Amino acid sequence: MPKINIAYFTILFFLFSCYSKAQTENKAASTEETATGSVFFNTNKADCITLPFGYPEISKRLTVDSVLPVIQNESKLKELNALQFEKAINKDLVLLPEEYDVFLPFSKTINEKYDRIKMASRFLCSGDYSMYFMAVYNTVRYEQPYIEKIYLVSTKRGKLIDMKRIYLNHQGEMGYANYTLFNIDKNHIISLQDYEFTESPFTLKPLQKYQILPSGKLARYYDHDGPYKNEEEQGMVKNHSKEGKWTESKSNGYLDLQKYPDFTDPYTYVEAEYKNGLPAGTWKFYKLLQKYNDETGEPLLNTRKKGPLIYTEMYKEGVLEKREFQ
Repeated sequence: MPKINIAYFTILFFLFSCYSKAQTENKAASTEETATGSVFFNTNKADCITLPFGYPEISKRLTVDSVLPVIQNESKLKELNALQFEKAINKDLVLLPEEYDVFLPFSKTINEKYDRIKMASRFLCSGDYSMYFMAVYNTVRYEQPYIEKIYLVSTKRGKLIDMKRIYLNHQGEMGYANYTLFNIDKNHIISLQDYEFTESPFTLKPLQKYQILPSGKLARYYDHDGPYKNEEEQGMVKNHSKEGKWTESKSNGYLDLQKYPDFTDPYTYVEAEYKNGLPAGTWKFYKLLQKYNDETGEPLLNTRKKGPLIYTEMYKEGVLEKREFQ
């Protein structure tokens, strides 16, 4: 489960604050007051989307031939654009995770006239929380900008709570590409399916599900309670959420390999703890030692073992309070 980036949320709070100042002339019923000032979210219930929404058959698309028509489906792209991404956000004020290094075939300023980041007018509402869609446009790689990423931004009574990337259309070099498609069902369960087109040439990653907790936070959702184990993680599931002690062997995007020249990859072995689906207590991050297939470069799962301790994280009610490196 991704860790909460405190700096990121601080910046996002700031950008919404700045955005609100530029909109004082339009202050109306859509204004909600928060501890950080006036933050403008559309609260018109007429703009709530109807569920289900997204790509309902992603779990059944298991081959290249079945996936490509879904990715290239023009009617689905029109549905995404129908969310009405109209409220521009200053790109200099937002720090987005998962940035990609892209080759720029055009001038860096060719599409500066286009807004890169926009909030949608239409949103998902249910009870005390509302979920807003934020689109990140690729304005440099192609002459016509397109939506490369969509984040689902969770708010509760006007306060920013959490966010998760739910859509990706990343076009790489040599025909390589990464996609994430999503579906939100009538019970507000969010399904995400990742696809990779590389020299392999096609990799289908396991379907992951997320739920919106009463607090407004997004947490992993599991279909069945009880013991759970797969190639990356194992632990106990209670009320469809992670509970208690878990071990996780995954690629760690936070680990800076330049600081650890002895490490050849960013994989870590994590001893984690959860309470009601959210990180709790002290997490211990160890180097994950593993061997690789000489031909494919893929890790050999049966060679994995815990290495030296790298750093720890301390959580309280799902919020990262402290990180200490060894």
